[in-house]
Amino acid sequence: MFEELFNVFSRRQLSDSEPKLTPLTRTFRNRLIMLLRDHLQSRFGEFLGQLHTKIGYLHGEFQLSNARMLQPDDTLQFVLNCKDEELFDVIELIFKSNLPGITWPDNPLIEGINDFFRVDKLPYHLTGYTLEEFQSSLYGTPTMATRIGSYPQIIRKDSEALHKTAIEPALTLLKGKEFHQANTEFLNALEDFRKQDFGDCLTKCCSSFESVMKVLCMRKSVAYKQTDTASTLLKALMGGSNLDSFWEQPLILIATLRNRLSTSHGGGTQSKIVSENIAMYSINATAAAMLLLNDEFK
Repeated sequence: MFEELFNVFSRRQLSDSEPKLTPLTRTFRNRLIMLLRDHLQSRFGEFLGQLHTKIGYLHGEFQLSNARMLQPDDTLQFVLNCKDEELFDVIELIFKSNLPGITWPDNPLIEGINDFFRVDKLPYHLTGYTLEEFQSSLYGTPTMATRIGSYPQIIRKDSEALHKTAIEPALTLLKGKEFHQANTEFLNALEDFRKQDFGDCLTKCCSSFESVMKVLCMRKSVAYKQTDTASTLLKALMGGSNLDSFWEQPLILIATLRNRLSTSHGGGTQSKIVSENIAMYSINATAAAMLLLNDEFK
């Protein structure tokens, strides 16, 4: 019942060694409130009251601010004065709590919030919804239905240029229903990078890459097994593509990094230390590889 409510930014931030957040600006907080007010209009007060309840459960508090006031005003005071990571929690709660006026999967609030991050030069990005298909029934007849696969999350955006050319397009690609598993793994890789768990980051980058290749194999009716390794999947795909054979080596490097450096395999007598720049390379290489193969197998 409360699983998604507690799966928010601050509770995913578990590492004491994680770099400090870039402080949010006052203008960002003000614009967020203005955006919600203008988007929700007559439902704004009702929205703030229900959001107050969600935040109250998250913190285990009846009142969010020191002053005693009505729930909508109390919510506004909290948004204006809470810690930055708590505001990120609020933003994520908005999109996962079935609040009035919040639609999915396409919601203009997401684009607006990302615009505010860019305007104030804040290194953050709010991802979109992803969808997944599931077996359902309609009047007793089996049918396929669609539901939310993952909710919007705040991620760090450590390089604007790389984010715009690789990571953001990859996240857009992975919003597709067929890429639900790959999207979850890629978001987990980004989360590990944020927490400086660089070894785990490499593992999840490769898992996401493998998931994408399996989807592309299904799309093009290329035979494969669920247990196939990245190398086997890549060879199968390239056998039916126009890519020259020399592409195999740079693309398989994602798996090589996982095998040689990540925590997915024991290190024996030698400890495996993955640096931040290697993890960042793996993230960007994974994003670029997924985009390349998807374009090749449209």
